[in-house]
Amino acid sequence: LFIVNDRPDLAVLSQADGVHVGQEELPVLEVRAIVGPQMLVGVSTHSLDQARQAVLDVANYLGCGPTFPSRTKEFDDFPGLRFLREVAAEVRLPAFAIGGIGPENVASVLATGFRRIAVGQSVTGVSDPADAARQLAQVLRSEPGPPRLAPVEPATPT
Repeated sequence: LFIVNDRPDLAVLSQADGVHVGQEELPVLEVRAIVGPQMLVGVSTHSLDQARQAVLDVANYLGCGPTFPSRTKEFDDFPGLRFLREVAAEVRLPAFAIGGIGPENVASVLATGFRRIAVGQSVTGVSDPADAARQLAQVLRSEPGPPRLAPVEPATPT
């Protein structure tokens, strides 16, 4: 799948499969008006209220976090593992844990009930990205439930 970050207009022009927006970008309902009903729309969420709103706004999937400090983006607050447990218990949309996830902490993410992760620096910031991705995929496959790994590009400062 080809998902464009932050820009529904470019997602339409490039005929992408979807667009992912954060809380600082357009709301999901406005994104949906731009991209139409067929394109996937994902949204980053940092609280259970935001996750609930994304469901009401008919998002297709969630990014939930940040779970841990990350070298990709800086955050003041970390909803962490507690937030992942809340979402796993209540929300039925596909949801990806985001933020600082790597081989050293992926097991604690999986213990929350999440089976999907989005990673950046833990794969792109190491000397052997293919091996890092294989290690994470192996951990995901060893857990019950559908394994899902969604690599993401490092964020560029704005």
